[in-house]
Amino acid sequence: MKSTTKILYIERDDTTFTPHQDIPTAFQGQLIPYARFYYHEDKDGSILDQNIRAGEFSIWVHSIHMRPGVELRHYSQYQVITLHAYDDVDCMRGTVNNRQQLEKEVSLFNVMGSAEPPLPGSSQPLSFHINIEPYALKELAREFPLLSALAAIPISNVTEPLHKAPFMLNPVSRLIRDRILRAKYIGNSAYSFFRRNAADFYGNYTRRLIAPAPIMMNEAKRQQLYEIFRYILNHLNEPLTYKMLQQKFGVEEALLRRPFEQEFHLTIPELVLQEKMAVAFEMLSTRNTPVTTIMDHLGFTSLNTFLTTFDKYFKYGALQVMDAQ
Repeated sequence: MKSTTKILYIERDDTTFTPHQDIPTAFQGQLIPYARFYYHEDKDGSILDQNIRAGEFSIWVHSIHMRPGVELRHYSQYQVITLHAYDDVDCMRGTVNNRQQLEKEVSLFNVMGSAEPPLPGSSQPLSFHINIEPYALKELAREFPLLSALAAIPISNVTEPLHKAPFMLNPVSRLIRDRILRAKYIGNSAYSFFRRNAADFYGNYTRRLIAPAPIMMNEAKRQQLYEIFRYILNHLNEPLTYKMLQQKFGVEEALLRRPFEQEFHLTIPELVLQEKMAVAFEMLSTRNTPVTTIMDHLGFTSLNTFLTTFDKYFKYGALQVMDAQ
């Protein structure tokens, strides 16, 4: 029996959007309010594409339900650099219990616009990727220095992978990805939220591109690092310094530096800042919590420091987030 091939647009620029009310009820819980939607259904199955434009970043989420034997071929209407993550598990759990859950790949491609779908097919039910047009790489690298490694990669006029082998989704890239999938923000504040999270998702990947040769660690040390990682996420109001964590977990400070960065592809101070800002954004968007309460909840001792840190991180004011929702 001959297989059926369908196109999965990984980038498109047409305006044939599907109105919110025309999306089937089964998909309504997955919708990201800030996104624009493309929905298609026929005898072979259905595809819901959600696209978020956030400056230089174009975020795509594909929910795919195809009958057995149907293959999807990736297609872009113009050239993009795409950081592509596949997952076939329930990504909406939002928890990190152990390393075995982090089994899926993140790959980096240069994709040329063409009349024919250029990439291999797939039958995964969820596809998530963030695109950048090549011309924007240098400017982005100036704003987000971690993206310099990406901007330094030679970009050809051929569709091809830009890294020899894919990386696995790690706990940090999964946190960022799932934050984007769950986001219900609207307006200008949503634009700032998605743009910063897209940059963080790319930054976590490019940190791996420039990582030194890995340090060998036994499983006990690795499990310690995951315990510390979970503790940080659940205690953002505490002074999460190297010294405090060293004493709390009875480990050498050396374990908290390069081994931690190797495992999660960001430093402890970077993780603390990233997660504090994510929690702050979520709390501010409810409009029900005073800013001073949020500041205290996240361990800031100065309102000015909190507001300045937030504005610098998102390029958008905390009080503006409260007003935008």
